[in-house]
Amino acid sequence: AAVREGYEHFDPRAYLQNNYVPPRADFSSEDCVVPWKLRCLAETFASGEIRGRTLIDVGSGPTIYQLLSACDHFEEIVATDYLAVNREELRRWARGEPGTFDWSPFIQHVCKIEGRGEPWQEKERRLRGRLRRILPIDVHQPDPLGAPLRPPADALLSTFCLEAVSPDRAAFGRALGHVGSL
Repeated sequence: AAVREGYEHFDPRAYLQNNYVPPRADFSSEDCVVPWKLRCLAETFASGEIRGRTLIDVGSGPTIYQLLSACDHFEEIVATDYLAVNREELRRWARGEPGTFDWSPFIQHVCKIEGRGEPWQEKERRLRGRLRRILPIDVHQPDPLGAPLRPPADALLSTFCLEAVSPDRAAFGRALGHVGSL
């Protein structure tokens, strides 16, 4: 309940401005957390071991950076978030609506570190095409999506969701079990 109350007035635009523009999103410094996260994700997906038909991103928030390297290895990406405002922010980006957060520096950086010489606009187009569903999720429920996904996902991705919404280790363990059922 305390975690839920803390997110009642969440402003996705303020969150994006606070966390995904310089100085936090400084691509010139490898010591900055944003390039580090993008590099870790690129290296993880470059192995080719994580691939399949469907990927569920657990607790996407209003962000897409975590899906940039994944979109080359899955036919369908399902973004999820507890908050309707975050899901709407994702839908607006996926539709290419004007005024949405500019992810182009992130996409350009990922294209650079992946080293395939791909135009960033092509990766953006591909991610928009593969981001087919944006669903509500509650990781603290036994059926986090409200009903089982059919067929089940081939892989799950979660970047700082479970640890952010779990008040203690026991709640984290239960949430991990719940999303693992997907």
